Amino acid sequence: MATDEWKHCADWLVRCNILPEEHRATQANASAFDLAQALRDGVLICHLLNNLSPGSVDLKDFSQRPQLSQFLCLKNIRTFLQTCQTHFGLSPSDLFDPLDLFEVKDFRKVLNTLSKLSKTPIARRKCSGFPPEQTTPHRPSRRYTDEDEDIYGNLPDLALRHDLDDNEEIYDHVYQEDDDEIYEDLCRRRHRRESSVSELPPPVTKRDFCIKELHDTEKNYVEALRMIQTHFIKPLRDIIPPADRDVIFAHIEKLLEIHKKFQLELQEACVMGNKKIGEVFVKYKKSLLLYGNYCSDMPKAQEKLEDVLKRSENIRTQIEACEKKANEGKFKLRDLLHVPMQRVLKYHLLLRELIKQSGKTAEDKDSLQEGLEAMMDLSLYVNEVKRDNETLQLISEIQASIGDLQMYLPKTPANTTLKDYGRLQKDGELKVKNHTDNRVRIRYIFLFDKVMLMCKARMVDRLFSGESYSFKEAIILAVYKVHDQQPANRETQRRGEKWTSSFIMAKKDGSNAFTFFAKTEDTRAKWIDAIKLALENASPPQGINYVMHTFDKPTECSVCHKLLRGVFFQGYKCTDPGSDIAVHKECIGKPPNTGSRVPPIPARVIETFRTLDVVHERRRSLSIRESSSISRFESRRTTSIICERQVRALCNYNGTPSPGAGRPALSFQKDDVIKLLNNDAQWWKGLLNGDEGWFPSQLVQEENNPRIRRKPSYLDVKMKNGTPSIVSPPRPHSPANNVPYVNVDSDGMSSQLNVYKWFVGPMDRDTANRRLGNMPNGTFLIRVSENPGRRGELSLSIRYDNQVRHIRVEKNAEGLFYLADTKFFSSLPELVEFYQDNSLADSFPGVDTVLKFPFKSQAGGGANARILGYAEAVYDYAATATSQLSLCRGDKVAILSKTGSDKGWWKGEHCVTGKNGYFPLAYVRELDDD
Repeated sequence: MATDEWKHCADWLVRCNILPEEHRATQANASAFDLAQALRDGVLICHLLNNLSPGSVDLKDFSQRPQLSQFLCLKNIRTFLQTCQTHFGLSPSDLFDPLDLFEVKDFRKVLNTLSKLSKTPIARRKCSGFPPEQTTPHRPSRRYTDEDEDIYGNLPDLALRHDLDDNEEIYDHVYQEDDDEIYEDLCRRRHRRESSVSELPPPVTKRDFCIKELHDTEKNYVEALRMIQTHFIKPLRDIIPPADRDVIFAHIEKLLEIHKKFQLELQEACVMGNKKIGEVFVKYKKSLLLYGNYCSDMPKAQEKLEDVLKRSENIRTQIEACEKKANEGKFKLRDLLHVPMQRVLKYHLLLRELIKQSGKTAEDKDSLQEGLEAMMDLSLYVNEVKRDNETLQLISEIQASIGDLQMYLPKTPANTTLKDYGRLQKDGELKVKNHTDNRVRIRYIFLFDKVMLMCKARMVDRLFSGESYSFKEAIILAVYKVHDQQPANRETQRRGEKWTSSFIMAKKDGSNAFTFFAKTEDTRAKWIDAIKLALENASPPQGINYVMHTFDKPTECSVCHKLLRGVFFQGYKCTDPGSDIAVHKECIGKPPNTGSRVPPIPARVIETFRTLDVVHERRRSLSIRESSSISRFESRRTTSIICERQVRALCNYNGTPSPGAGRPALSFQKDDVIKLLNNDAQWWKGLLNGDEGWFPSQLVQEENNPRIRRKPSYLDVKMKNGTPSIVSPPRPHSPANNVPYVNVDSDGMSSQLNVYKWFVGPMDRDTANRRLGNMPNGTFLIRVSENPGRRGELSLSIRYDNQVRHIRVEKNAEGLFYLADTKFFSSLPELVEFYQDNSLADSFPGVDTVLKFPFKSQAGGGANARILGYAEAVYDYAATATSQLSLCRGDKVAILSKTGSDKGWWKGEHCVTGKNGYFPLAYVRELDDD
């Protein structure tokens, strides 16, 4: 059966250690598309060849992190096909076409190629092939007429509708095992073997064990560096030419000198205690920046080593003798050169565990935290150096594939290269209509931070050489703006018509425009997102006097004092005369931090100038005693004046829910930038395309100052018989204005509240218990009760102390909502936002928690077990790629994967916007479950 084809293939990939046993393609409810998704970017099939025959594919010949780039994915697939023919002996007729896999045009042919590969003599040495010998394989040319049998017919449409999978965890499963094995043997296993001769006293507590591991592994790492010097650098000094030797062993001896001093001071801190462990890491952070250079030069070192091994039999023999003497031939020199990279990326993990085991009352807690922040910053810096070097290699390959590019680039200096236009944000095929001649052409687009290149693909050899490109047009993004078109109508989408989803790039002076057509609505939206992000990267809206800049040496941010990341366009430089300010994207516009290294806490609420004026006028009209009474209550309201009045829409808004009180709604589309005119707690007034109106504040985020957080002004003060009394102020949507915002008796209540991730509509108590039962503590929802006696009334359900608690949401005669009769709110969203920042214990002593995680922010309603925990942003972070999450300090993120911990990144879902992406773990703190 057709079903057996892909299942046999998935089983074979598991046996070859390419897919983990728990991969979704191996599950009972899996489909063929699950397997296709795992293979489409070409990474796993290239690793497959190396697993079957180590070294058959050079790691530098394929991209291990294609970042969903079609250019890189097709390069990987072609590398696989070429190796199948040249190394494994498959004939050209056995090979699929690259687009058969990337676009899943003919997945049966892909399976046929993999089956042929599995039965080659080389592959059989690893494990038996597929399908089993007793099963007759389907011929690739066979046509299936039975609808149940031809299970591959809908795969191209599924590929159009779904992004390539992010297979980070599988990639690490495949190719990090060898590196980890080397590090484990040299640093950790030796630490266990030699623990009896450690300078530290025998460990007793978990903290003692952490300190011992930190100390002993550092000592063993120094010995590993000394081994490279003693057994390789010195013996080979007269064997390998000096120029080659300097490349192969670049920085090793300098690192050894640094770590000998570092290890002695760390030992003193661990044994004697006259110096704190965290202080040692902070002190050596600057010296350890050398790892950035080591990382940058590593590819050249590996290439040079391979070159000299091939060039000289004598050198090869001498190096093999050194390997045998150093570690009995267990590890090759090429492998040993990876150890420094492994070590530097372990420091923050070791310190994190030490902090965890030290407890919150440890005397050196603050010092350890400073050391952890220093090492996380270093780790992120080193990883971004590595990533940038891969990016520069990609840009170089793209430039080489566009043969006539330099002849057509706009007026630029003679030595300008494509890397001067920033990082690649997106590439792929679109149809393009130039408004000067109204002709529609298919073009391959390369989108960089500063420029969009439109090319025509020229096929040389689709199977091996791939495509080259002829340059046709360049759009310098700074002089264009993007216009979102109306989405294709539902009938068009239902029929599955392609190339109907469009957007326009128009020159700001009106002299020209281009209309771009994408295959699907989702593809169109992703292109628009990428273009807007590129525009934001090159011309940050929060600082017109800041430009992207490449710093020639490691540089700290003038605001947060963290390192600028990478090796090119690491940050932004202020262009003001005499200024030497250098900042991250997220730090533009913030005042330099001259005190604590932690950025200042952003303002928590926005009030208008008019509101402040009313407060001041009221104070002037009251006696001193009355005024001081007001101050005690108003001090509970953190006020921030709107300085930069622009917000960006997080989603579409068409006027539902309504602002009420006769106020017009301002409709907008996701990512529209709105000029902020006024705010009234939950409702803000804005200007867009000449239209003024009101909209919910939860649907936007600050465009020019992402640190500002919205929170309603929930209390007001009125004087009654000379005594201040707390009441909820009348709002344009409140019952006091005879226009209820939420009416629990209204049939439209659910539709009005469904925009919020905490509202679930009708749900009984038992269902709430069941749905929240496996959630983290602090997860909450508001439901319409279906229990007898309270049917139709509202209840708050929250998981606290590993139990689900239920609290009535009451409504008084004035239409105000409350949990306890000491605080009243004019709407449910205001009530929720208040208790997201204030403990329920004020009203319910047995429930000492804030509302942490809205129920619907848990991927798929929270029932998905892939959520590993939650983190809170402790710094702002501005995404520079569409695969990343932007964070404001205080934002909550559901952690979906920690696989990239040693690279400095986690994957998560933003608990407000619902977007999935990567974020630097140095910018968050993981929340305890309690």
